Amino acid sequence: MFDAAPDPPLTFLKNQPNFRDIGGIPTMEGKVVRTGLLFRSGDLSKLSEEDIRIIEEIGIRMTVDFRSDRELINYPTPRISTVEESKRITIIDSARDTAERMLSENDANGLETILVKDYRRMVRDHQDDFREFFQVLTSTDKLPLVYHCAAGKDRTGLATYLLLIALGVSEVDARKDYMLSNQFLKPVFEKIIRKVIEAGNPNGQIIRPLMEVRSEYLDAALEEIDNQFKTVDRFLTDVLQVDRIRLKDKYLE
Repeated sequence: MFDAAPDPPLTFLKNQPNFRDIGGIPTMEGKVVRTGLLFRSGDLSKLSEEDIRIIEEIGIRMTVDFRSDRELINYPTPRISTVEESKRITIIDSARDTAERMLSENDANGLETILVKDYRRMVRDHQDDFREFFQVLTSTDKLPLVYHCAAGKDRTGLATYLLLIALGVSEVDARKDYMLSNQFLKPVFEKIIRKVIEAGNPNGQIIRPLMEVRSEYLDAALEEIDNQFKTVDRFLTDVLQVDRIRLKDKYLE
């Protein structure tokens, strides 16, 4: 079992606290995910010059962006000199518009369950995209790479959970990595909640379920997988067509 991040967590980047190496996590076969190859993150649009310098020192050669066209247009990724390829694999953020309406209506119950429904939707509607993600990881020689969405917690979180399971990481440790986003992003979502309250909505706390990752969100995705495909292993092998042998050879030590 790997150790969780310290509290407060140590971050690579000032303006993207959820940028982190998934290396160092042990597998159930006694191996470890290689460090310095795979990084998960939220969007890179607000990177400072120092943040960009750090990414270039890491040597990031490829980015995989899960965001929609709307997100990319509003929050473009800055130029990073070491990046040789930028790949788009769009996983739609359909919860956003619904969440904005629910907030305007002070629909606390709706906001409590919106991501539960959205994780189920990701499993149902984006199998081709998760399959492409694994194909990229298996085939690319442009390493290290970073893959990301907006906050780096939901689309990226589910992708990382599936990746770690495919690599042979235990469910407990894969879930622990998923839950770490709450530690890294806590200052960010506390600031957002304060802004909502200061803008005149005294019920700003009702958006907290949208800001956090929660076990029930991941459980909803896993239940959807179980209902359709019986097991996560079958989902990875039969649906996403993951070549687990090549993936392990490449990313484990």
